[in-house]
Amino acid sequence: MKKRILTGCIYATTLLFATSCNDFLTEEPQGRLTPDTFFSNQNELNMSVYALYAKVQELQCNSNPMIPQCQGDDVTSTTGSNKAAYLSADAFEYPSDAKGQEQGWSKLYAIIKAANLIIDNADKVPTTQDEINIALGQAYYWRAFSYFSLVRLFGPLPLILHNEVDNNDTPLTPVADIYTQIVSDLTAAEACNLPAQYTGTNRAINGTNIYVSIQTVKATLSAVYMSMAGYPLNQTSYYAQAASKAKEVIDGVNNGTYPQSLLTDWGQVYSYGNNFHDESLLSIYYMPRTGGWSNGDSQFSSCHQIQSLGGWGDFLAERRYWANYPEGPRKDYVYAKQLLLNDGVTLVDWWATQDGEPYNGTNAVVSDYRPMFVSMTVNKDASGAPIAAPYDYKEPFWAGMCIDKRHQLIRYSEVLCWYAESVARSGGDLASAKQALKQVRARAYADESAINAIDAMSADQLAEAAYEEHGYEVAGYLLAMVTRRSDEFRMDRLKAQYDYRAGAQTEVLVPAGTLTHSRNAEGVAFTYTLKEDVVLKENMSVAPSWEGENSIYQIYPPTEVEKNPNLKR
Repeated sequence: MKKRILTGCIYATTLLFATSCNDFLTEEPQGRLTPDTFFSNQNELNMSVYALYAKVQELQCNSNPMIPQCQGDDVTSTTGSNKAAYLSADAFEYPSDAKGQEQGWSKLYAIIKAANLIIDNADKVPTTQDEINIALGQAYYWRAFSYFSLVRLFGPLPLILHNEVDNNDTPLTPVADIYTQIVSDLTAAEACNLPAQYTGTNRAINGTNIYVSIQTVKATLSAVYMSMAGYPLNQTSYYAQAASKAKEVIDGVNNGTYPQSLLTDWGQVYSYGNNFHDESLLSIYYMPRTGGWSNGDSQFSSCHQIQSLGGWGDFLAERRYWANYPEGPRKDYVYAKQLLLNDGVTLVDWWATQDGEPYNGTNAVVSDYRPMFVSMTVNKDASGAPIAAPYDYKEPFWAGMCIDKRHQLIRYSEVLCWYAESVARSGGDLASAKQALKQVRARAYADESAINAIDAMSADQLAEAAYEEHGYEVAGYLLAMVTRRSDEFRMDRLKAQYDYRAGAQTEVLVPAGTLTHSRNAEGVAFTYTLKEDVVLKENMSVAPSWEGENSIYQIYPPTEVEKNPNLKR
């Protein structure tokens, strides 16, 4: 019932605020609700926050805003169909189809606009200061989140901080100043003293927070400081501040102030049967609908499933990353252990060939010839309905479009990784940092030696291990606030990924083009031939050239460039 109320309020309020802020400011109201007349009581303040969350929902209701994440070394896309935009990101080239840039930009700035409306008007509402602080905390947070997302994709940005007409002539603000504003907004959100645990309709569901909590703000500050310590600012002193903020979260969890915990069973992390768990510090909640494609729908499971098996193949796994991914329970729930063919009976290894010979580009049983991420995958029952349970690779998957599977943007395991890496890079307490990383590895690895090996690590080794561990925790999960691409961007390692994709793609193979793994899905040792990993090499005769910053950052959306001539590098 609560979920129905939440969505009903969000969509009613979305309609209420559908008219642009420009119209509000330039036309005579004549009975229309405006910022001057609307913020007159608690109910209207609530509705403004619901409108903000409607825009947050819209950010990830389809795969387009995540297209730039294909630059990361964990993910690629399928060929043909409507995948040109995905493959352009994969190839670090100027896109012929800019839908990823267009939709990411427009949806994040829509969040900023909704947040600005609250920030400019919440103080005038005749209600308690606690209620004003909660509304302001949500607005400051999501504005910071949006600029944090934008600055890592586009670099310099138009910085818009008020609900007023900008006439499409706002100049670009340098990256350093964008980060200053992000920190300012998060500091303001932190000063709002947001609850650690919300109660009441629309602010929590089944005991888990919908609204942003104080610990979420602190965790996000940790991630932001890490980004400031890396590319392009390279102000490494921020690693100490990142460690400090992460430690505040960890200490709060350990002393019971914050309700977060690390799930003991990795199978429950992405389980549709465990949709409301407290490992997540920041999530987006959705509603299932009957038919159609709606802004309130969760990221479609079909976006992440192999095209020849009935999915859309938007985001598929790079083979090299899969090959190097540590064996254990986590790998078994990040990737499908085997692939179920369309007959609903036959299970095959993803590298299986029709003739038993090495893969030659045409003889794969499953044409995409690559592993499949299953973080968004849900099984279906005999009637075709989605099953609320951990994904089982041996059973048919549901490929529908409307589901309420929540998006987990920050998990507690990530905070542990951020703490371990930041401490190691800033000369802090290595013992506590090692303990944090051990917690993450303990439930993820099949081999205990990987856990014990942490004890002997130097600071540099620990920093690198924690960096890689975070990548494993979010592999293929392009919904995360800090994706694998984000990590590689911070460490200025995207060029290495470009070099791999543009090169021979053989350096990972030993010996002579083969790679041996300890076991397959049934525990049997196997060897397979890895032929050119990514779609780029399979479909392009000439790799695009590397153009430094212009290859790293996304182009400004062409439709926005037409309106604002300041959008140029």
